Amino acid sequence: MATTGPENSISIFELLEALRRRKAYVIVPALLLTLGFGLYAYTQPSLYRATARLAAEQTAPPDYLKHVVAPAPNMQDHLWTLREILFSPAVLQEAAKQTRKYRQTSGNLPPQVLDTFKRDIDIKLDGERTFQLSYESRDRYEAMNVANKLAEILAEQASMKHEQENEETESVITSQIEALRKHLQEQAKQLETYKSQVAHALPEQVDNNLRVANELQFLYQDRTAKIADEEARRTAIQKQIQDLEAKGVLDGPGIYEKTPAETKLDELRITQRELETRYTPNHPDVVKIKRQIQETENAVAAQPKKGRSEPSPTYLKYVELKSELEGIGQRLQAYRQDQKDTAAKIASLSGLIESTPQHERVIGDMKREYTVGEQQFRVLLDKQLDAKLARGLASSETGFSFSIIERASVPLTPYSPQRARLLLMGLGAGLGLGFVLTFVLEQNDTTFGTVDDLQSFTTLPVLGTVPTIDKIKRRRSGPSRHPIVLVEPNSVAAEQFRLIALKIRQQCEAGNLKVVMITSSAGTEGKSLTAINLAAALVSTVQGKVLLVDADMRRPRLNEYLGIAAPAGKGLHNLLLNPADNIDKYVQKAKGDFYVLSGSIPSSNPVAVLSSPKMRPVFDRLRQEFAIIIIDAPPTLPVADSHILSGLSDKVVFVIRARQTPRELFQHALDSFDASNVLGAVLNDVDYQRTRYAYAYDYYKKTA
Repeated sequence: MATTGPENSISIFELLEALRRRKAYVIVPALLLTLGFGLYAYTQPSLYRATARLAAEQTAPPDYLKHVVAPAPNMQDHLWTLREILFSPAVLQEAAKQTRKYRQTSGNLPPQVLDTFKRDIDIKLDGERTFQLSYESRDRYEAMNVANKLAEILAEQASMKHEQENEETESVITSQIEALRKHLQEQAKQLETYKSQVAHALPEQVDNNLRVANELQFLYQDRTAKIADEEARRTAIQKQIQDLEAKGVLDGPGIYEKTPAETKLDELRITQRELETRYTPNHPDVVKIKRQIQETENAVAAQPKKGRSEPSPTYLKYVELKSELEGIGQRLQAYRQDQKDTAAKIASLSGLIESTPQHERVIGDMKREYTVGEQQFRVLLDKQLDAKLARGLASSETGFSFSIIERASVPLTPYSPQRARLLLMGLGAGLGLGFVLTFVLEQNDTTFGTVDDLQSFTTLPVLGTVPTIDKIKRRRSGPSRHPIVLVEPNSVAAEQFRLIALKIRQQCEAGNLKVVMITSSAGTEGKSLTAINLAAALVSTVQGKVLLVDADMRRPRLNEYLGIAAPAGKGLHNLLLNPADNIDKYVQKAKGDFYVLSGSIPSSNPVAVLSSPKMRPVFDRLRQEFAIIIIDAPPTLPVADSHILSGLSDKVVFVIRARQTPRELFQHALDSFDASNVLGAVLNDVDYQRTRYAYAYDYYKKTA
């Protein structure tokens, strides 16, 4: 029956109502914190603050030197410098001795004293070029004297500090120039060293490297062609030699063994033919080989002739081919070596050409860095000149100066503590804490405040909404506490009980029902009060007698509420022990003409008594005697009694107390009952005067 839909948003009316209900959580913190802040404010000693005003001034330099004079200092930028001067040990030592406590002290004050003294000094900006210097003390005259002394020292030290800054600036620029000069020299040396290491790969060598590479490429191709020609020639000669050998050229009579001189002569002639293919006749190597051939021929001619026959032309041809074949082999070896050397040179030049862009970038970066350094060097030279001029101006009558434009006067009123402000702060903090507590409690409050809250949470019908019954009205009826329906019949509460009784009677007549159980989730929710008033209201609306049964066998209290004495040994438990006994002995007539069956505490477990077989026959007899029976049952969750009684009842009515019954507790209790057996709910103890419906009830009360 419970719903999980979103709750309505909090309105201003509900917020004000929450503050009213929880006003103690707002008022108590506000009072306590205001009192605490007030005690603190009035126990603190009075402190006086004296303030002097200073300004930075600048005299106008000549027009031709205005560019070297810095503008008047911006106090925002120079505030830390001024604080550094003000809080230096020398300034603090001199100013602290102006106080009454250390006026007669000789020598330097310890650092702990200076730290304590420094905490009473304050400096802050006052304008574009002005600032305030303040000092706090319990003695107003001491505050004035120390503030003026600090202002005098600061004005003097700040002016000297400006001149010192000019000198330091010039010194820094000079050191920077010297460092930059050394850096430029190192950069120039690194550039020259790098160029010497990659001289053949520099950008200006690219054209020459490309030209040499082309020449080497042509030479490589020439050697490739000659190797091919020589290979073809060697193949042809080898073929001819094989043919001659096949014809038996080596078996003829004209073969004879050559002398070493003749063999050398043949080798020289082969070398000559090889050189003549490569060089001109006037080449030194060609001329040299011809001379060696001539000398070898003379040596061969001078040797004695052996007796042999002259070789045949075929054999001479064979010898010539063999010599030529040997020459071809030597030339091929020379050509291949030239080709290999040429390829290595081409690869080396290609590497140089490919690395040229990289070297060009490195050299470009080094040149740019060197150029930037030169520019910085020129700028620093200009700044050095300006710093010298500025130092000269500062030492003259033209420059910066700090002066006192308003001396500190005797403070008339204390600066601290701000007692009124502290009281307001305490009040604000207390109210804020109270609002936070109220908000947290409201967020964690899951009870039902109004009938709208109940209807938004559950689909269970709301039989009625009973307003808060004024305790004064209840006291008027005396100690008997008679039902409000009888004591105040024209009250809103009485009308609500009569409305609930009407709905119950209609349900009972429609379904031929007689027994209605009144219960709640837990105790102190007003179920007994509701049961009493419903019984009193039903008397005038039904034909027959109305019985109110106190079924709480653990804490029976209906007789106490009604102010009637409980008959000894005549309770519900006694009737169960004697189910056939006359019922009139056990019931009493209360004011309002309804009957009451008092409760009694059994010696055994109440659950066993209620679940005994005698219980239903007793209630069947009661149904025959009475038109409607109202059962005041125990709470649902603590004990199981209500669950047993619900089986004997036709309908169950839940009583919920506003601002007390949690939603989770109500839902848990409701889930334990059969939904078809639950007639509805009664919202009890609702404060109508604090709801949006208050005007309607006020109108009714005025016109009733």
